[in-house]
Amino acid sequence: MMRLSLSVLLLVSGASALARCHSTRTVVARRTSGPVATVRSSLFDLVERRDFSGLVTRAGQEPASLLELVKDAGVAGAIAYTVVELSFFAIALPIGYFAWHASTGEWLQPLLLLREDGVDGKARVLGLLLSYIVLLKSLFPVRLGSTLLLTPTMKRLLDGLQPVAVGASERAEALKSELLELASASRGGIEPFSNDEQARFDSIVKELTAFTPIPSPASSAAFSGEWECRWTTESELNFVVDKGLLGQPWVRTYQIIDVAGGKLENVIECVGDSCLRVGSTIAPDDDDEEGRRFNFSFDRCALRWRSIEVPLPPVGRGWGVLVYLDETLRIQCDVRGDMLIAEKVPPKRVTGDA
Repeated sequence: MMRLSLSVLLLVSGASALARCHSTRTVVARRTSGPVATVRSSLFDLVERRDFSGLVTRAGQEPASLLELVKDAGVAGAIAYTVVELSFFAIALPIGYFAWHASTGEWLQPLLLLREDGVDGKARVLGLLLSYIVLLKSLFPVRLGSTLLLTPTMKRLLDGLQPVAVGASERAEALKSELLELASASRGGIEPFSNDEQARFDSIVKELTAFTPIPSPASSAAFSGEWECRWTTESELNFVVDKGLLGQPWVRTYQIIDVAGGKLENVIECVGDSCLRVGSTIAPDDDDEEGRRFNFSFDRCALRWRSIEVPLPPVGRGWGVLVYLDETLRIQCDVRGDMLIAEKVPPKRVTGDA
């Protein structure tokens, strides 16, 4: 515990020194903004090129610029400084502890510092520890040099991580937009794709599959909600979209899914308050290790034509696989090999339509 406390104390001390240097450097920078900016850039280049002779020469001309380099590196510099300091004291303190024992034959007892004042030996231990800390502070240039060497590597690591996450998200959004444009151009699947369009469509779906951001999507809360069909290969559904329902033009096709409640309702809505509703149960497939597959079983069906509603016998059961799922888009295949692309309806619209 004592070793950890000293390490933290020294880290805070080093951070305070860094802050003081930054404050002083800011005043200088205001007076000589142009040349200082050039020096800082050159120093960082020297560090990245491992040009130690040039770095020593430049540091001799502007000693404070070394700490400024660490500050300019932002998060990368702070992480590098922390790693070096923790590593240094994790090694230096045990070495000092055992070196004292090897040279004197006695064990240092830092726990005496926790005792009340006047305890025999407390002042001596405190003096020894403070002397050792002063000795270690003389090695600050070594720690600073190590920080400078580590900072470019840490910066490259951080620069490499963030664009990957951001780039993947932006790429997925671009692919989704292009996929929906293709779906719209084919009238939701009624008109077939050209060879080039089909190849591009397949490529987008394949790439999006690798971007699926939600683990075990079939049991995810993101699967629940109202989903409007944007494209499908289901011939029966496309027939109603194209021809209407008993002379009533088609308006939209959507699903209301409640994974927690185990309910799924398919609705084909047409003008004149006409619609076809098919209800079913839905549940994630426990045997699917990837968590993408779900099972469904129809349990109710009704056809409404204007003011007349006729119940129909529900027939069928099967399964589906979520190829892609996020908060706004869903791509799935089913037991018959059909594919469906649906876009989630915003909650505000769900309330208005319900």
